[in-house]
Amino acid sequence: MGRFRIKVYLRLRPSDKPSPFIHIQPTSSTVQIDDDKHAGGGPPKNYTERRLFRFDGIIQSSSQEAVFDECAKGVVEDVLTGYHGTIFAYGQVGSGKTFTMTGETKTFIYCGLIPRCIHRIFEEKESKPAAEIKVHVSYLEIHNEVIYDLLAKREAASQITTLEEDGTVEFRGLTRVLCTTEEQALKLFFEGERHKAVAVHPLNQVSSRSHCMFTLYVERHAGMASIPEKTAAKLNLVDLAGFGQSKGIEFSEQSKKEIVNINKSLIFLEQVVSELGRGQTHISFRQSRLTLLLKDALGGNSRTVLIICAWQEHICLDETVLVLFLLNRSFVQSTH
Repeated sequence: MGRFRIKVYLRLRPSDKPSPFIHIQPTSSTVQIDDDKHAGGGPPKNYTERRLFRFDGIIQSSSQEAVFDECAKGVVEDVLTGYHGTIFAYGQVGSGKTFTMTGETKTFIYCGLIPRCIHRIFEEKESKPAAEIKVHVSYLEIHNEVIYDLLAKREAASQITTLEEDGTVEFRGLTRVLCTTEEQALKLFFEGERHKAVAVHPLNQVSSRSHCMFTLYVERHAGMASIPEKTAAKLNLVDLAGFGQSKGIEFSEQSKKEIVNINKSLIFLEQVVSELGRGQTHISFRQSRLTLLLKDALGGNSRTVLIICAWQEHICLDETVLVLFLLNRSFVQSTH
């Protein structure tokens, strides 16, 4: 199998007062952002003072079900036929990444992509018993460049090491649990959620301070009419910690350390994306735990979807532009 093109979607957090500098064009899946650095600070004088970003789709005030149907359903269906898949959310602090990936878990209508992906996979398992589908799950986080197993005790972090075989990345010591029902898989996911590193942030009362990846390993042990061979694939569902600046905000020393590590790992991610976009023979996947974690998705044959979450408020405009620009070399097409 060859490398697949990474699809990129933009999900804008709803706003009562969006920035007048942001112009959204859903029909062409583009966002135009005026450069407010020119003299006077008013509307741009010409097209050269604008940035244009193109996406595979722009999501505005969509239901969680619509987000799943547009961004994730196709990836899940491919995983069920034997292709690896990765879906990850990237963006500013408080821009909606965790809502997109996890959502409100008490009511299914507000559930995010992870519970919906679990539901679809077990729906397939229950509807096609002849396929003898087996599902294992794992859940890890990267906090301050240390890998923690969210399904094990915190002390187990030192036992998890990365291992590369045949171009794929494995995590030695990471717990994998066989799940026979959707309820069991959801219970493990929610259990892992309680162990995540979170903290209060001015833009988010429960801000993730780590990069998290929930993985479903799907095996078909009997062929079907349309899928004649046995298959094994994994679906990585990744909630990245938010990119953000600490300028002008008082943080504890622990929070400052977390911010530095988060931003550094996201900069290394941008570096890897840039190297891939330029077609370099050597890619710096080993620069950070995060880039090594995403090696299969970025440089391999995974069906990969990136969902960029962003604020529309004018006060966040600089960071919104930066978030879009960081990944533009390979994922998002930008002209200036």
